[in-house]
This record gives sequence, structure tokens and C-alpha cells, in this order.
Amino acid sequence: MTYETTTASSDAMPLVNLRDLGGIPVEGGRVKPGVLWRSDDPTIAPREEISALAQQGLSAVLDLRSTPEVVSSPHRLTGELGVRAHHLPLAETAVHPLAIVEAAPAMRSPVDVGRWYAGLVRSHIHEVAEGLQVIGQAEGGVLFHCAAGKDRTGILAGVALTLLGADRSEIVADYARTQKNLTKIFERLRYAAYAQPKHPDDEGAARARAFFSSNHPLLTAAEDSMDSMLSELGGSGGILDLLKRETDPDELAEELNAKLVE
Repeated sequence: MTYETTTASSDAMPLVNLRDLGGIPVEGGRVKPGVLWRSDDPTIAPREEISALAQQGLSAVLDLRSTPEVVSSPHRLTGELGVRAHHLPLAETAVHPLAIVEAAPAMRSPVDVGRWYAGLVRSHIHEVAEGLQVIGQAEGGVLFHCAAGKDRTGILAGVALTLLGADRSEIVADYARTQKNLTKIFERLRYAAYAQPKHPDDEGAARARAFFSSNHPLLTAAEDSMDSMLSELGGSGGILDLLKRETDPDELAEELNAKLVE
């Protein structure tokens, strides 16, 4: 599914969790610089920041947010800058603030968070596979993102790096790099349209505020979360088996390697 829009933008806020995956060691070399980025939500970023990425070779944006998030804050600059936007939601309801509050009691540790990630991979393997195909087939560089650039973005990064043959330690380290950015990430997201409660004074909004002020493991980027996801999925073999439901994983891995590895 692709989309374009020219909705007027809100106040722009620079990205705080953007990084180029270039340089990460993988089988046969390393990820090329300037071909694969991950980030927090670019729809509320300044025009000049997205324009700079386009000048570096960005040709496609892969939006992993839910449909309500996209409707509230769509991509406005992609068409103007010659960048194609793809919408592949990795979770339509599970990331709503109140849904997270309801799910939180079952996740008491980073390991539990990783198990939740693994469940999202299994239930959204079609979107995962299509996202990887977008990365492999886009003519230029690809930026993939969600809202914070932590959970859904971390999931796709973990699967992509696994297919490229990165060591688990490298995959886990990339995920954990978000930890130092979390304070700025959550501050930035407070201004996003989809983060605003419809009824700020109701009980649900109060519960959400209390949760997002807590130290719950869902609000961290602990190494154990990504390590747990990879273990729960059965490592590279398990991920390949899941992808077989949607595509030929060997061909997909070859495509990604040819595009991304030097």
C-alpha cells in the first residue's frame, strides 16, 4: 500500500533517533553507508532534514506506523522531494497508548518485551516480508521508521540484519543504541497529533500518562529485549522459516545483500 498527501504540516521537530545502518558488519562485508536508515517519525521533522536525506540518495520511506497514526500525521514531503512513501503497519492496535497500558502487566522484563516483538513478527510476517522487498528493490536508499524508532523499527532492523548475516551482538547493539535517545524521543512524541488524547481528562488518558512516566521495560531499549526476540524466533533459521510463508527467503537475502553490502 502506498500513499501521498499534501496535508498542511504542524510545527516541525528534528529527528532524535535517526541513524545510518552503514558500517554494521555483516556476512561478506558491511552495510554500505547511505542506503539504509532507521529513525523516529519523520512526518514531524523539518523539511530541510528530509531534503538532506533525499540529496544523500533517499528514494523510499517505509512507514511502519498504524493507520490511525498515519492519518493523524501523514507524509507531506515525499512527493515533492521525489521520495516514495510505503505504508506497512506492523501493528494496528497493539501500539495505541491504552492498548500498551493494557498489555503492560504481562511484560515484566525486557525478555517479555522481546517475546512480544516476536509475536508481532509472526502475526505481521506479510508486512515484514514486503518491507524487506521494498528495501531490496528500491532504486536508492530507504528510511524505515515508526513513531519512536524503537519497537517496530527495531523489529524490522533485527530481521533485516539477521538476513544479512550480522552477528547477534551487532543486531542487539544497534537496537540498544536507542536507549540514550529515549528522553528526547518521548519529549518529541508528546507533540505528535496521534499522541494527543481525545479526552485529556478521562481515566484512560490519566492511566496512559502514568504509564509513560514509569520505568516499565516497554519504555526502554534494553539489549535483552532484542536478544529475547531473536531467541524466541529461533534465530536466523526460524526467521527464514517464517518468511517462507510469503516469499523465497534465499532470494530475498541475496537481493538485500546485493543492494546493501559492500
